[in-house]
Amino acid sequence: MLARLAVMVVAIGLATSVLPATSASAATTRIKPGYFGMTDHDPTTWPTRPVGAVRLWDTGVTWRDIEVSNGVFDFSRLDAQVASARSHNARVLIVLGQTPKFHTSRPNALSYIAPGASSAPSLTAWKSYVAKVVRRYKGRGVDYQIWNEANVKGFWSGSTAQMTELTKTAAKIVRGNDSAATVVAPAMATRLIGQRMYIRDFYSRRTGGFPVSHWVDVVSLQLYPGPKERPEHSMALLAAARSVLSSEGVRKPIWNTEINYGLQIGGGGTAAKISTRRQAAYVARTYVLNAASGVKKVFWYSWDLQSLANTKLTYSSGSLTPAGTTYGVVRSWLLGSKISSCSKDRRGTYHCVATYSDGVRHIYWNPTKSVSIRTPATTTNWVSQSGVSTKIGSNKSLSVDYAPKMVRSRR
Repeated sequence: MLARLAVMVVAIGLATSVLPATSASAATTRIKPGYFGMTDHDPTTWPTRPVGAVRLWDTGVTWRDIEVSNGVFDFSRLDAQVASARSHNARVLIVLGQTPKFHTSRPNALSYIAPGASSAPSLTAWKSYVAKVVRRYKGRGVDYQIWNEANVKGFWSGSTAQMTELTKTAAKIVRGNDSAATVVAPAMATRLIGQRMYIRDFYSRRTGGFPVSHWVDVVSLQLYPGPKERPEHSMALLAAARSVLSSEGVRKPIWNTEINYGLQIGGGGTAAKISTRRQAAYVARTYVLNAASGVKKVFWYSWDLQSLANTKLTYSSGSLTPAGTTYGVVRSWLLGSKISSCSKDRRGTYHCVATYSDGVRHIYWNPTKSVSIRTPATTTNWVSQSGVSTKIGSNKSLSVDYAPKMVRSRR
């Protein structure tokens, strides 16, 4: 028992680096369109860059939006969002919950959505709601997430045992009605030690004769780092969460279901501002680092975000920011490729290698300073994060800073 407790303390603590000076774990499969996920507050007006999956959160389709009175459901808004996603060949991730006031014994429970929404519903009402949603969207490219941020009081104020029971119950309904749908675990915030302790508590539990992880196909993590931290810090959160999961024997794929930067503790306040060039760099580094670390999907929060976080893909007019342009550029770097290695040298320079059918893409950046690298053998050109291509040969000096550059070579 004491030995296990010691493992828990190490696991819950935050790793200082996800990429050692030698090498790192790398993706073992080619990156598919579904890796590039997005939240969009109005998915009926579709993003102007390709999106492989859309997460329906903050889109007005929570349980309390759909069940307008006891037993009366209005699916019109959710129908439109699912249809829009499918017309763009994107899978849909529906986030189940939040609880309508007439299905809880705690209608005034603290909630970020509306009073009582964070509280545990009656199991009978939960079963009815989940069954109606799953049967309605069977065979339509829809996956299901049990809850949003179950380890944040403003989204879930019930007990861990109750969340475990909701997870098992929903999974049985999904698996019994739509074998093609993925069951995604309740999303978990990862920034704070207490949040990672909750992850340990949740995944240590059993229900229905199995560990709770038996009832989900995918683990969901929200990898927001601290207000002034970078994508590399987000990967340290991933490493810490993975240690917790490993200590509980959880070996499931991981989706990063929300990511952006500059968020204040608790989600309020004004995000720390950064330059548009740095915003673009954060988008590129996020998708590269998550792919290199084996994360299977990344849902950026969000396509049309104008406040709360500091990295915006679009302006209020809807036109692309530099970061929005870079989203499309980094997608072109990664799509169809396999990250064969990703390392950080003693100067802090990252070098990720993406192999694809026509050669190799070497992606370089240094988060804190400007350095020079030597281009690999058979180099033909390099591409900036804005998509501008420049010819360059092998063994040439190339300046690199926090904004990633992709160097293409034939082998």
